[in-house]
Parts: sequence; structure tokens; C-alpha cells
Amino acid sequence: MSRPLGLVPHLFVRDVDVALSFYTKAFGAVELFRTVLPDGTVLFVELAVGDARLLVSQEIAALDALAPSTIGGIPMLLTLETADPDDLARRAVFAGATVEAPVAEMFFGERYGRVVDPDGHRWALTTKREQYTPEDIDARKPHNAAFGGPGGGAPGSGRSPGPH
Repeated sequence: MSRPLGLVPHLFVRDVDVALSFYTKAFGAVELFRTVLPDGTVLFVELAVGDARLLVSQEIAALDALAPSTIGGIPMLLTLETADPDDLARRAVFAGATVEAPVAEMFFGERYGRVVDPDGHRWALTTKREQYTPEDIDARKPHNAAFGGPGGGAPGSGRSPGPH
């Protein structure tokens, strides 16, 4: 089997089997390949999540490969585009995620919400509703602190709103 070229997120978790159970129940992930070291440490598991790939590894302190729950959070957001973010959010919560932002219609043309998985990885669940130009988005954005004030931004994302 050959892996497609491109960007593949690689997540570190405390318990690989617990994390894989979550990703399977919440996002329909399918395990493709697993590499285990002689001492039983899971070096990585390759998962298919829709058409995308995700690598999951057991945290290994000696390699500075630590789960967000070990280091007190994560400064990034994984975006999972789906046909039905409401259903995906319900499945994620049922599987053990917490809601960071409920799924809602957003001014930048997406139905968008955020969950945090049991290991502390943050996930944006989204679907495109309408395609807006940057000018349309700028005209539609709220001008308040929750969206970064003037200039806006998806709440909690640290990035500009708009097509991505």
C-alpha cells in the first residue's frame, strides 16, 4: 500500500486504543496500518478519515512527543469538513468529546462548530453552505471581541475567516 503525498496530521495520545475507539465512533476512522516497537509502544497507526489520512502515536516523553492532555493544551485546530457537522458533533460528544463551540451558521458561509477530543485535540467540524468573496465576508462579519474585533476571525481559531 502506498500513502498519498500531502499533509498528514500526526497526533500524540496517552492511550492509542482509547483514542482509536474515539476516532472510529466519532469520525468513522478506519485503521489502515500499525507499527509497534518491540517493547509494545505504538510508534504510529495510520487511519483513514474520509478521504484524508491521520497518524496517531502513543506519547513518548523521551522523544518529546506528548499528548495535549500532558502538556496542558494545544495551540492548533484540526478542521474536518463533512456533509453534516451537526451529526458529527453529536457522534463526537457521544464518543467522549466536549463541545468548545456549538455548531451554528457562520457569517463566512459555513455551518461550523468545535469539539475537543478526550486527549485534548481541538477539532473544527464544518461544511460549506455558501461561497462568499473576501469582501462579502468582511461586510458580514460581526465587529466584536468574540471575533477578534475589527478584522474578525473565526471564534477561537486565531485565523481570518473565509474560505479554507
